[in-house]
Amino acid sequence: MHKPRTVNGILRKIEEKADTGEYLYRGEPEHFQDDPYCGKVSSNFYRIFLDDGNFDVETEHFDIEELQTAVLSTSEQFSRKPISEFERLSVIQHYGGKTNLIDFTKDYLIALFMACDGSPDEDGRIILKEKELMEPYIEEPYEPINRVIAQKSVFVRHPDGFIQPNEDDIINIKSDLKQSMLMHLRYSHDISVETIYNDIHGFVKDQSNHMQFYKTIYEGLVQKQKGDTGNG
Repeated sequence: MHKPRTVNGILRKIEEKADTGEYLYRGEPEHFQDDPYCGKVSSNFYRIFLDDGNFDVETEHFDIEELQTAVLSTSEQFSRKPISEFERLSVIQHYGGKTNLIDFTKDYLIALFMACDGSPDEDGRIILKEKELMEPYIEEPYEPINRVIAQKSVFVRHPDGFIQPNEDDIINIKSDLKQSMLMHLRYSHDISVETIYNDIHGFVKDQSNHMQFYKTIYEGLVQKQKGDTGNG
C-alpha cells in the first residue's frame, strides 16, 4: 500500500500509476480492514448481508445477483413506466437505495474528494483498477443525470458483490491530509460538495451542515426587526 505523506505526493503517486494505462478510480473515507469487510470494495447491497450474521456470504450458494433480481421484481410496482433493469438499478442507486452496483469514477480527482469527504479521524484510500480488467463488469450510466455527469460515474456490477483490491491497487490518504486535500480540490479544481452533489438530493444530504448558518441568519433578522420596531 502506497503511503505518500503530502497532498502533492498523493497526486504524483496517482498520476504515475495513471500514466501506465486507463484506470477507474474509487475513493473511500476508510479502509474497512476489520472483519467482516477485510478490505473489500463492495456494493451497498452486498454489505447488508455481510453485516447480517444470519447469512454466510462465503458459501457457494450465496448469490447476490439472485437476491437483486427479487428487489427488482418488487420495485416494478413503484414505476410509472416500463424501464430497463439497469435503468431501474441506476435510479435506486441514485436515491440512496441498495443495489449491487459499485460506484467508480473516470476522474481520480473526484475519487480523492470521495476519500476525503467523511470520517475525518480515519485514513481514507483510493482504489485504482485497470479498466481493461474490469470491462466485463462495467455498466455505463443510462441517460446520466446531473450528479452522475459531475462525478464522471461508472458502475461496476460484480457477480460476487465485491472486489478484493491488491495492495498495489491502493493509495493511502492520511487523515490529517484530508482537509488540505479538500481545500486543494475546491480552489484548484472546483471540486466540492456543491459541484459533486449538484442536485436537490445533494442539498438534502448537506442540509444539516448548514442548519447553524440558517439559525444565525434568522436570529440576526429577528434582532434587526426588534431594533427597527424600537426606533419607530
